[in-house]
Amino acid sequence: MNNHSPYYSREELLTLLDYVQHKAKEETKMQVAECMLDYGIDIKLVGTITGLTTNQLKR
Repeated sequence: MNNHSPYYSREELLTLLDYVQHKAKEETKMQVAECMLDYGIDIKLVGTITGLTTNQLKR
């Protein structure tokens, strides 16, 4: 049985989890926005629905 200390503290793991969740949500928003734009929906409407800025959508 190993008594090694964990690589990350509980607080560090929670911070990492929060970061990963945020990135996943942003990536999903971007994928949804790309599909909406592909269907010809106006960029301003896509931005309003997804919460993404016009600059983010133009990338």
